[in-house]
Amino acid sequence: MQAVILAGGEGWRLRPLTKNRPKALIPVGNRPLIDYCIDALLESGIRDIIVVVGYKKEQVIRHLNTLDHQVRVVVQERQLGSAHALACATPFIHDTTLVLSGDNYVDATSLRMMGRDGNAIMVTTSLSPAHYGVVTVKEGIVTSLIEKPDQKSPCMVSSGLYLFTPEVIRSISERELSDMVSRLISDGIPVRAVEGGDWNDAIHAWDLLGQNHYLLKKTTPIRSGMISKMVTITGTVSIGARSSIGPGCCIIGPVRIGEDTSIGPHVVIGPDVSIGDRVVIEPFTLITKSILMNDVRIGSHSRMADSVIGEGSLIGDHLSTITSDGLFSLGEETTKMIHQGTFGAILGEGVLLESSVVLKGCILGNNAEVQAGRRLEGLIPDGSRVM
Repeated sequence: MQAVILAGGEGWRLRPLTKNRPKALIPVGNRPLIDYCIDALLESGIRDIIVVVGYKKEQVIRHLNTLDHQVRVVVQERQLGSAHALACATPFIHDTTLVLSGDNYVDATSLRMMGRDGNAIMVTTSLSPAHYGVVTVKEGIVTSLIEKPDQKSPCMVSSGLYLFTPEVIRSISERELSDMVSRLISDGIPVRAVEGGDWNDAIHAWDLLGQNHYLLKKTTPIRSGMISKMVTITGTVSIGARSSIGPGCCIIGPVRIGEDTSIGPHVVIGPDVSIGDRVVIEPFTLITKSILMNDVRIGSHSRMADSVIGEGSLIGDHLSTITSDGLFSLGEETTKMIHQGTFGAILGEGVLLESSVVLKGCILGNNAEVQAGRRLEGLIPDGSRVM
């Protein structure tokens, strides 16, 4: 068997986090999302892996070159859809092929459930079907697939995991996989529906928090670096090499802490927190249910919850985040849509916050700067200066 990972998409609904990196490289649980896909394939026994790259392709290729297992890279020069991306890999496909998204989590058991013959699609029940392709199934066979319908009640949706024969892949003329599946159905080619599986996706930036919670359950306890004897650690906690945890700290798992990170003293972390490499968290700070990417600095006496902090952001002391529901207009000028989210703060890369800032359901764009004492909510664009 072969596998094709589609990792060429832009992921615009995760802005500002995908302005400077592709969605497949967003770190969740301290690992790029695409790594979970490759691990699952290797665990299921699939070694012939093709990765289709496009948006910010140099970054993806550079990362793939650091992995132990070699994969073949195919470039989608123009991002014209998921089926078009799969078609780009056609010259290298000679066997029944699993097709999966490089920004979703799926486990090896789910891959094995797909089988090795014919055409299939994994389906699952979703409470937010408007974000996916809604699937109708009869006697185990897909009878229809409607992409992102205006439907609010729970129903069966496509998880974005497919199995196709080489003949079907060579017949691609569509731009989207949903359209291709609809053609197969109309042509009388059976597409099996495989129900269940361990699968997780993030549509918006705030969805990464749920994905982080989901993936941190799989944390393997590791204690490295320098940990004070006066630190309290409960639950599953991983601490990377050369990191230091100061006296009086309390870490409540599941938590993953990267390498060369400095925490404390008297810092409370967890549960559901992932912290990248070279992060500094100053004393008397509380962080819970959050993602901190590499090279972030959090000032003392801060309180952060339900937040995602982009790489290289510098946050002054006495920060407070307030978890709130909000409506956000996301997308390009001609395609903006209203989306609802619940979170404390989403910060892009290189954000600078001075002391005593309060963020309530706030998205701060890349390289934004905020002066001391400001209270903000809603969407603040890239490069903004809040005086």
